[in-house]
Amino acid sequence: MILTVLGSGTAIPEPDRFPAGYHVASGDTSVLVDCGPGTLRRLAQSGHSVRDLDAVLLTHYHTDHCADLAALLFALRSPHFHGRPPLDVYGAPGLRRLVEQLQGAWPWLEPRGFELRLHEIGPGDHDIAAGRTGTGSTGTGLTVTAIPIRHTAQSLGYRIRDAHGLAAFSGDADECEELVDLARDADVFVCDAAAPDDVKMDGHLTPGLAADYAARGGARRLVLTHFYPECHGRDLRAMAARRYDGEVVLAEDLMQLDVGP
Repeated sequence: MILTVLGSGTAIPEPDRFPAGYHVASGDTSVLVDCGPGTLRRLAQSGHSVRDLDAVLLTHYHTDHCADLAALLFALRSPHFHGRPPLDVYGAPGLRRLVEQLQGAWPWLEPRGFELRLHEIGPGDHDIAAGRTGTGSTGTGLTVTAIPIRHTAQSLGYRIRDAHGLAAFSGDADECEELVDLARDADVFVCDAAAPDDVKMDGHLTPGLAADYAARGGARRLVLTHFYPECHGRDLRAMAARRYDGEVVLAEDLMQLDVGP
């Protein structure tokens, strides 16, 4: 499994950090976790195509995590992509309403030349394979476990597993015990660390708090992400390292990580 950071930033525009987005590739299976503004451009920069996307997993519906869903639906209407496999989009209840409202504003987001399948999900396991998705944990591809996370009423964290590794994504998160389960034995734990320890923001974590959850869950590597401007010039890695013995990585756009033990 290869994880590519497409966006390590926030809604605050910065030249080197796009809003939230991650790409997970395992064999022929291609998945986006969140798709904030600019995600599709970063995806192209990373050498991947929307033609090959099997699924999009949305952690929640704040604009900096899902705005490029509209851009994706519009792009896939192009004859360049006609006949591609169905696209499955997963998120908490409210997903269908979001897509309906987007299509109400922009009718040309209605699928043409491909099948769009929307899945409103709760906690549990979901199997994703190239060109095929469904419920359960059997088959080839990726097994995704959704876990409710404290941020909005519709926030989900995701554990993504293939035969070789496990990556966990917090999305935006505030302090909650579910983060321990999310990080449990993950090879890579991608976690919100929006601001330094001394300037915690409501609805978000700090490097030290992210490190606590990584340590308690036994995650092998912690990737800090979702950096607000308050992080500039601060030693975020040191803040995390004081509370976590594993490897600490500061996410950068277009960074690639091999997920495995």
